[in-house]
Amino acid sequence: MSNSEKKLIYVVESSRVLAKLISTELKEQGYNVEIFKTGLEALKKIMTTSPDCIVADKILPLIDGMELCRILKEGSTKSTIPYILFSAEETVLDFWSNSIGADDVVSISQANFDELKIRLEKLLKNKYIETNSFFLQENNERVEYESKMSEDEKLMFWVVDAMDKSDFYLNMDKNVLKLFEFVKDIDLLVQKIFEMSYKVCEYDVISLILDGAETRFYNTGIENLPEETAQELVNICKADYEQKAKKNHTVTYEMISVPDVVQGEAKVAKLESYRDYEIKAGDKFIGSIHIASHKKKIMTYKVQSSIEFILPALGYILEEALHHETISHSEKNLRNVFSKFVPEEIIDEMIKKDESEQQGNNEKRNVVILMCDIRSFTSISEINQPEDVVGFLNTYFTHMVNIVKKYGGTVDKFIGDAIMVLFGAPISYNDNAQRAVQAAIEMYSQLDQISTGKMKFPEGIKLDIGIGIHYGDVIVGNIGSIDKTSYTVIGDTVNLASRLEGLTKLYGAKVIISEAVREELSEEMNVLLLDSVKVKGKKESVHIYRADEKPLPSAFTEAYSKGFKSYTEGAFALAKPYFEKALEVIPNDKAAKLLLARCNEFNENKPENWDGAVALTSK
Repeated sequence: MSNSEKKLIYVVESSRVLAKLISTELKEQGYNVEIFKTGLEALKKIMTTSPDCIVADKILPLIDGMELCRILKEGSTKSTIPYILFSAEETVLDFWSNSIGADDVVSISQANFDELKIRLEKLLKNKYIETNSFFLQENNERVEYESKMSEDEKLMFWVVDAMDKSDFYLNMDKNVLKLFEFVKDIDLLVQKIFEMSYKVCEYDVISLILDGAETRFYNTGIENLPEETAQELVNICKADYEQKAKKNHTVTYEMISVPDVVQGEAKVAKLESYRDYEIKAGDKFIGSIHIASHKKKIMTYKVQSSIEFILPALGYILEEALHHETISHSEKNLRNVFSKFVPEEIIDEMIKKDESEQQGNNEKRNVVILMCDIRSFTSISEINQPEDVVGFLNTYFTHMVNIVKKYGGTVDKFIGDAIMVLFGAPISYNDNAQRAVQAAIEMYSQLDQISTGKMKFPEGIKLDIGIGIHYGDVIVGNIGSIDKTSYTVIGDTVNLASRLEGLTKLYGAKVIISEAVREELSEEMNVLLLDSVKVKGKKESVHIYRADEKPLPSAFTEAYSKGFKSYTEGAFALAKPYFEKALEVIPNDKAAKLLLARCNEFNENKPENWDGAVALTSK
């Protein structure tokens, strides 16, 4: 290769040692190299001669590498000369490349120039067009104007023009940043993009195609075109978009017209210029923007460079808008699904939480568990048609769930005709136990308002429920298999709540709560200590209480409480009269009958190691 055929590289480096090392490496690759110590020295040379590439250090005397790049890229007719900015620092952020227009940014450390050579070779393979030939008329006038200047005047002209463009781009930056205000409304955001673009160039038609499962084709000005021309332009835009998006299948477009952007309503007979641009956020394809006009020379260098300047920012803004739209759709779906089981305020709290907080798998937490079951439901369902049973259950569950939501509870699951409710997960309140008991009381008090439809009931049976409530530690999280998981709770607290629900039949109470729940309730709640039991599967005794909507007669509660005190102390003979007195007040009370029967039995055969608690053998 002759010397004249070799690529000419300008190396701008103040360090003689580093300049020589870079020059030697590049010459070995077959390049011609000229070295300049300052940015000013290189600039003066570039005014008269165009190299094939400029390689400049970030730190230089007089005019540094960044200033030199800005002058060339924004103020001169040499803006298309490839420019590599390098630094001896370990890392150089791409910010420098984006902010000053450098074609590449390279870090040179420990005299390792391999990356610089790779980047240089890549840049030189991409042939560039001189600005003064790309926009011939516009730049020929400038070249002619500059030819009458002295070298110093020309240098000053370049610097001033670069400063002027920097100010212009700064204003562009400000306008682009304002677009972030509209990321929550993607349609309005696109309208604002169209309005800003119209200020850059008074186009006749602009389209923005957003990539996605449902590809959106925003446009304005097409309505001013003849029908045939409009359809032809739409087809061109679609074809260019699909090529950029690498679509190899039929794309369905949602056509969205954006009104009131193009000034005037004059019909455009013919389009003379068209340009499309790819919109990306980093490496992610976002879409494309297409501009058309009846003017032949609307795409001046200033217009094109302005559009190209804002495209990266537009990419990230549109990406943010699409991300926000996805979140909004997810939130809407979340509300639609969970609103059937969870109060609105809990959904709001869940949405506000960080993703890390949402992932609370295997979290140990104090939760109130409410178990509700329909009495004798097996007998009821046996004499009814399946469709009537399902219809009734849907009506029943709707009433129950509405009450649960009213008090801030969350329906964990439906188990046949039973309902399992959580108070304290996923959102916890200071008064979870109080809320649970209030909900339970309202659930049974509202039973007579639930329509049974076509349901038939066995003789002597009516719609009735039992509710058990316990408060304690559980494991909360997404539990299940790889294929299917659900947010739920597990632990002894759940089992005990279920056992308490079962005891409502034995003690004739609508709601039975544990001592752990009783300790969390306010004094005005109507509760009565019923018994001390060891439920099946548990060795420790549990004090159980009944909770009622209205207070029981004081004569009953006083007699029952005194009888229970003597009963737990093993004084069964002393306890009997109190339970008998309680039954005089409420003759059919199952709990008083049960303990009176035990007193009669235990008075004859006192249990060994009596501790006041009876072991129950059934669930």
